[in-house]
Amino acid sequence: MKKLTAITLFLSLCFMSGYSQVNSQTAISSDKKACSPTEGVINDTFVDEPTMKADLLQMLADFSRYMVDDFQECQYPNSIEESCGCFKGEHTMANDERGVRPNADLSMICAFLVKYGKPAGVALPEGISWEKIEDMAMKSLVFSYSTHKANQLKVCSGNNYWGSTAVNDATWESSLWAMSVAYSAFFQWDKLSEQQRGYIYNLLKAECNYELNRTIPTGYKGDTKAEENGWEADVLAVTLGLFPDDELAPKWFDRLRAFAINSYSHPSDATNNSIIDEWYDKKTVADYYLGQNLYDDYSLQNHNLFHTSYQNVVMQELGEAALALKMFQKELYGKKTWKTNALMHHNQEVQDSILNWLALPDGELAMPNGNDWSLFLYDQITSYTTQACFQRDANALMMENMAYKYIKARQKTTNDGSWLLRADVGARRMGVEAHRVMMTYLMHDQLSTADLIPTKWDDFNEQHSEAKMIPCQNIVRASNEHRFTCFSWSEGLKSYTGYFAPNNPDRNKIIVPYRANNTGNFIGWYDVVGKRTNARPGRKAEYKLDGNSFTMTGELITNDGTLSNRFMLYSTPSNAIIYMDWVTALDSCMIENEKGGLLAISTDEFTSLARTLYYSNDGKNIESFEANIPHGTPSPSTGEGLKTFNSKWTNIDNNIGVVSLSDKPMAFGERANNNSIMTSKLYASYSSKDTYPTPAYPTYEPGELVDARVFVFYSNIDAEQTMQNARQCKWIKAKGNKSAVKIKDGKETYTITCDFSGEETKVDIKK
Repeated sequence: MKKLTAITLFLSLCFMSGYSQVNSQTAISSDKKACSPTEGVINDTFVDEPTMKADLLQMLADFSRYMVDDFQECQYPNSIEESCGCFKGEHTMANDERGVRPNADLSMICAFLVKYGKPAGVALPEGISWEKIEDMAMKSLVFSYSTHKANQLKVCSGNNYWGSTAVNDATWESSLWAMSVAYSAFFQWDKLSEQQRGYIYNLLKAECNYELNRTIPTGYKGDTKAEENGWEADVLAVTLGLFPDDELAPKWFDRLRAFAINSYSHPSDATNNSIIDEWYDKKTVADYYLGQNLYDDYSLQNHNLFHTSYQNVVMQELGEAALALKMFQKELYGKKTWKTNALMHHNQEVQDSILNWLALPDGELAMPNGNDWSLFLYDQITSYTTQACFQRDANALMMENMAYKYIKARQKTTNDGSWLLRADVGARRMGVEAHRVMMTYLMHDQLSTADLIPTKWDDFNEQHSEAKMIPCQNIVRASNEHRFTCFSWSEGLKSYTGYFAPNNPDRNKIIVPYRANNTGNFIGWYDVVGKRTNARPGRKAEYKLDGNSFTMTGELITNDGTLSNRFMLYSTPSNAIIYMDWVTALDSCMIENEKGGLLAISTDEFTSLARTLYYSNDGKNIESFEANIPHGTPSPSTGEGLKTFNSKWTNIDNNIGVVSLSDKPMAFGERANNNSIMTSKLYASYSSKDTYPTPAYPTYEPGELVDARVFVFYSNIDAEQTMQNARQCKWIKAKGNKSAVKIKDGKETYTITCDFSGEETKVDIKK
């Protein structure tokens, strides 16, 4: 083989824009691939519980650097001369989520560290003392209870107060913030005066009495109320834990169970006559059921889209409520007056029906539609912990262990102990992540899993390899020893995209969940002169499942009705994923850009800042270029960069292989922030005015064929094998609305014929 030649490509489009950080976060400077804290580093070896707990404590201690920098003293005390302070957020000291929530969460973390971290001997960053952490914990707690409507000892920045006291005086999500205030108070209980405990009581009583009189919401189409009802259960649980003997406690308990049952509420609950808590009363699930917040298949939507962050978070909320009931009563009163099975309602069904089928070997949950908050945060960890600790779920224990490793690794990409670079909502996101790390520690502290044997990934993957639909969300997925594949045909926020992830624990984030212009990975898009770049269904998607493989077909009408893209996606039982399409003009048009066969590729501090792309210009010899983002490289004013190269195939890092039967060049670049992960784009078929034979844009008339393309994607394959496969991947024919190809996949060869002419695409596959 010809010796590899390296062509250095500096994607400087990203550096300056990618490092403008909230709270002056900066990346730890490292060189090229050596900087990755995950790839080639993390494996699936199980970490024992004591080691994990020690790591969780140390991670939170390391986070104190960020908290110290984020803390702000109040200029004036509250009205009874108590000193106050507040953690900054997007709306510092305000009475909304952007002000109250980060302060409540970070106050809780400081108080937790003093109670648990200090006795354990964890090391604080240089220059930070336990006195400082303790001072921030108390002052931020004072600010929280002083600015609540029930106490009114100090105003928020808008000359108002936060919280809910009655149906006509309520603030959305205030119960969630109040829960964190309650945990902060519990950790500092011995340091609070009777008067201060009274202020905590006033705050929580007001929030809980609002819960007694409000309507419990339900609704599952587009905007589930599962998450909201989960956090309402939280405030009732912490109040029962701190004040179990209150005269209103029985009413709070009844309402807690109602919110819990109507969190993961399912249509089957309407006729479920199982008694919830036999030791207390005879009330059944059906007695509390008000309406569904889950679809019939146990999936849910939030923000008009399915993604796993919202699917799993309810488990965490209900687990934190169960934890508060157990821990608060035990430590403060030595007994457990209040407990309920309602807090685990349908957790196992959601885990078994949805989450297990979207689990990846790094502890992440697949996101077929992408996400609308920071990617690869692993904040589902506490949902796994809830399942492992309360439900003794060995699958969840395995996933939790991997998620913890990745949270630990991601924290190493910053120099101030913060959890991630480019956080989407700054301190609020940092508080959320710290909150979950803390809760994972506490659940294991209260309910050890030392006697629980985790599932092995290979066994789990084999059990969940079968191709499966999540029918209510129109999502298909399959898995095998090579990779996980998924595709979504979502009619909420329109999303016709998917991705695949190699089935190894450290390199399965090379490809990033990505959605743009209503499409994304696999398909990409065209830019048409004078038209918007968008997509809508021309006909519904059709699926055929066969063991651990699936075939799907569909049609997208794109660019304001200008183009029709009929396509087929085949996730084979072996390594290959095969995409074929037939693109025709529906109206006269000029195509400005083609960006087909898209894969969104992470070029990020968390995964790898540098990617090596191998390819062949002559079909015989392998060349390469390194897409490297060096520290200190100035960004050009355009903020963009793209390298095109003529090749039938490419391979990324000797891991991801792509073969294209298009006659267009490939392209790589356009690095940009994709929900906190810097992401570059690989286009398997790319054209623009710079690549057309003439400067003019190609024009098409109605009915004219625009493209007939074939892309093949491989996992865990090196450059040499990708080149060998490419040589044997061939067109058989492409005419009369029919495409036929021969695709090589290692020892397997597939002959696929697609007839795109009818109402439904006919696919014939021979092996």
